[in-house]
Amino acid sequence: MRNLADLHERLRSTFSRAKPAGEDGLFLQVGQPSDHDFVDAGPRAFLESQELLSSLAVVRSIDGVVLATNRTFLKILGTEAPEDRTLEDLGLPLSNQPLTSPRDIEISIQHEVRVLSWQDVLVRDSVSGEYLVFGTARDVTEDRRLEHAREEARLHAEEASRAKNRQLATVVHELRTPLNGILGMSHLLQQTGLTPEQRNYIAGISQAGSALAQLVDDLLDFSTIEAGRFRLNSRAENIRQLLESVVEMLAPRAHQKGIELGATVAFDVPNLMDFDPARLRQVLFNVIGNAVKFTKFGGVLVRVRLNGRAMVITVADTGPGMSAEARERIFEEFEQVGTAAERSGGTGLGLSISSRILREFGGRLSVESEEGVGTTFTIELPAISADMNSGGNDRMLLLRSSHVLLLAPDGPAAQAIISTIETLGGRCRHAASAEEAEWAIANLTRKNLAFTDMIVDHRVPGVDLLGPVAQKIRRILLVSPEERSSQRWDAYDAWLIRPLREQSLVDVLRGRLGGMAGRMTAEVVPSAEGKRLETGLSVLLAEDDPVSAMMVGAILRKAGCTVHHVTDLEGLRQAALADRHTDLIISDLHMPGGDLADVLPLIRKRALSNGEHAPVLVLSGETDPLIRERVIASGASCVLQKPIDPRRLLAEIDTVLRRTGRKPI
Repeated sequence: MRNLADLHERLRSTFSRAKPAGEDGLFLQVGQPSDHDFVDAGPRAFLESQELLSSLAVVRSIDGVVLATNRTFLKILGTEAPEDRTLEDLGLPLSNQPLTSPRDIEISIQHEVRVLSWQDVLVRDSVSGEYLVFGTARDVTEDRRLEHAREEARLHAEEASRAKNRQLATVVHELRTPLNGILGMSHLLQQTGLTPEQRNYIAGISQAGSALAQLVDDLLDFSTIEAGRFRLNSRAENIRQLLESVVEMLAPRAHQKGIELGATVAFDVPNLMDFDPARLRQVLFNVIGNAVKFTKFGGVLVRVRLNGRAMVITVADTGPGMSAEARERIFEEFEQVGTAAERSGGTGLGLSISSRILREFGGRLSVESEEGVGTTFTIELPAISADMNSGGNDRMLLLRSSHVLLLAPDGPAAQAIISTIETLGGRCRHAASAEEAEWAIANLTRKNLAFTDMIVDHRVPGVDLLGPVAQKIRRILLVSPEERSSQRWDAYDAWLIRPLREQSLVDVLRGRLGGMAGRMTAEVVPSAEGKRLETGLSVLLAEDDPVSAMMVGAILRKAGCTVHHVTDLEGLRQAALADRHTDLIISDLHMPGGDLADVLPLIRKRALSNGEHAPVLVLSGETDPLIRERVIASGASCVLQKPIDPRRLLAEIDTVLRRTGRKPI
């Protein structure tokens, strides 16, 4: 036993002097042969050392003939005289050439398939000077079985995850279809003559439907992010208009709670910036909506500015604030703070998803808060724009001739208006009461100066008691949408709707608009009497869901369109290819009778042949960007996400028609 140990030690010492072989590319585990340097260890030492490791070992000549083996080799292969034969003769799937790298081989031992990890080493015999091949193998059957089991488990888990995501996407799509009908029909019903009680009921339905739609989106986004399939689709968009649309959507919630909501954009923020508008709208909706949700007094102010190469959006509220412990976990999944009633209004996913979306943008979401004071969320993302050095200076001059007296309560709404007027080059003096306004007017009169305009918030009392000088100033009423019907319009020269749109403010102060006519025409019903617009557009509507078809059809007819409705792809194909004039095609993505992407090229080909190309707008409950890209590539002009907001639908139709040179709605 001692002699065996000595042989093993001699072999180990020799192997420690290993270095690469020559040009044959093999790896020589012992010293490179020369006239004075030979290996001081024989083949038998190698064989016995492998016996200690329970590995089979064999020594072969350079042409593959077996010269010697260890006992493990004989035992495993069940042979007694392997010498002067090749490995292939012994039933091993190996050629006569030495292996240049380790390889797994399979052999049958006692009617059982075993896996051996085989490795060859080229050495030079210290006595004869001839090259020999030392081969060794160990049984890795169990290792490979475990590896295969782990790989099978991984593939099974991935397939289960894909199946879960497919099921979730199907459920979400099926949920969005009835949600589309609930929200759309509620909107249409709000445009009819209702009693105040009925309006409250419809508002409750709309609010509940919107909350459910947001919940569906949050769950789908969370699943998409977890599966690693999240993608951004960036394009040039106007950040100010995007922010204004989000603030307008959330304003009814704020006004219902008796709090204010305002937004302002710094002068140097470019008109067009590169970002994913759908994802940034989602982030803004979550962050601003969260601020509105937890604020009971005061309000929420949103500011947009540039900070070097970053765009910074701050959302500051006058809510209860958060503790240090709550701030630590606010961006974690399914985490919620606040009272039990406040926690019941969501899933705890909105801020977590928003934070992860901003990381995809290359930005971040952070929070600062003090209990009893309020909370400020800060959104930072790269400021990428095609016109970084233009547009800002022009905005600074838009209201350079305006000197405005703002008569409004202290709060975010007043701060936003003051900041916007000053950003656009105007001057603004704020008065929180009629007495303070009277003093400001008198003070300016003593300097032989005057205000050009006076914006009066409908919540400030005593305006009628202002002096004669105040009566000569051009008056503009500032009112929330919920209070429009109860105001005296004849006492004012113009009016504005809270929260303000920047362009509306500019148009009114420069005298281009007497009020919010520009916004009023964007409504589905353009007047209190419900008069229809006469656009004369012919629209082909393909929708198999009867409620969605009724809703979209009603929106289009109220906008003055003629609607031809079909319920399957064959009907769409026949109607689109018929000899009739069509200005616009609106189709649901999933229609009975086939794949919409197969029909769209036929419609485009026919349109190009007769010179009348009707743009195609697709309504979809899918969120996969690959599906959207495929539909666009097939010939669609636009893909609109369900549930459909009527105003957004009409706005998208306008955009599509203008893009194709047609008369808009």
